[in-house]
Amino acid sequence: NQYTSKTITENYKKILISITPIIPHFSSECLKLIGEEKNLKWPEFDLALLEEEFINVVIQINGKKRGIIKAKKNIKIEEIIEKVKNEKNIMKYLSDTNIKKQIYVPNRLINIII
Repeated sequence: NQYTSKTITENYKKILISITPIIPHFSSECLKLIGEEKNLKWPEFDLALLEEEFINVVIQINGKKRGIIKAKKNIKIEEIIEKVKNEKNIMKYLSDTNIKKQIYVPNRLINIII
């Protein structure tokens, strides 16, 4: 299959170009073997493909880590609080208490002071 062979060669070329700073002689020789030693460009990438839709948010009660929940990126504090209140292992810390303060570091952690 010619299409598959071309794709494999292109991916092999990208790998060789990427390892050039680490092992230049090896990658240079391999690029010569496939006839690609001239006009080399660093492979392009798409930053949008690297971003995660969901993140892990650390839950702290009075500064002590009590759990981690998975949430959408850039979630609002109100939504995080609702998720925290619905977590079984966190409910025992929040039952029969009033929340005095909430410290939310976006996309990282929530600290609930009781």
